[in-house]
Amino acid sequence: MRTCCGIALVSLVVKVGGALLENPARAVEEIQRVAKARTVVVHGGGIQITRMLERMKVASVFIEGLRVTDDQTLAAVAMALLGEVHTALVVQLQQKGLPAMGIFGVIRASKKPGRWGLVGTNLRADAMALTTILDAGKLPVIPTLALGESSLLNVNADETAAAVAVALESSELIFLTDVEGVKDANGVVLDQAPTPDELLSASFVSGGMIPKLRAVKAAMNGGIRTVRVGRTQFGSAS
Repeated sequence: MRTCCGIALVSLVVKVGGALLENPARAVEEIQRVAKARTVVVHGGGIQITRMLERMKVASVFIEGLRVTDDQTLAAVAMALLGEVHTALVVQLQQKGLPAMGIFGVIRASKKPGRWGLVGTNLRADAMALTTILDAGKLPVIPTLALGESSLLNVNADETAAAVAVALESSELIFLTDVEGVKDANGVVLDQAPTPDELLSASFVSGGMIPKLRAVKAAMNGGIRTVRVGRTQFGSAS
């Protein structure tokens, strides 16, 4: 955990998904419910990106829960995230009295090899920049576009949130979602989950839950003691 002058700099990272962001006011209510003094918000926008692509008459293709991204898709991602979701969320947070500050450029990534195209992996968050913003009493709000070596890269919001949490040595990482939590093979929501590896090897886990569980695993491997997906908790309370 980061410290200054012997004082622990506890931080919380909250990831907000695209489905919840269909109603920015509700998303803000959920953020307010869990927010602490030093909170960072990471947001996705999958539904909004898909809708933008539909307007452009471009098909959405996913492999292992990640969106295949060519130049045209990347343009749609930028328009949907920066022009629609990001602005609406920051404004709603500010209107509720939260010191939200939209920031871009604090996430770097390498281009993911394989069939995904302009998708980033090996994410690195700029802990120094984020700490400076938190020290100023602001609430950073981060969209999921990363700086690559030669271009912007589309990055998974869950993976981004995990990278930010690890970089800040956060006390907790919370994935806010429009569903109750992680479900077992019978569709029952788990209050306390087994390890991410156990779930990833289960046949009933598919689609967007794959990158989410990989992000949970990365966060826990990076030292985050408590990770929550909806009401499902991984690890133990810090």
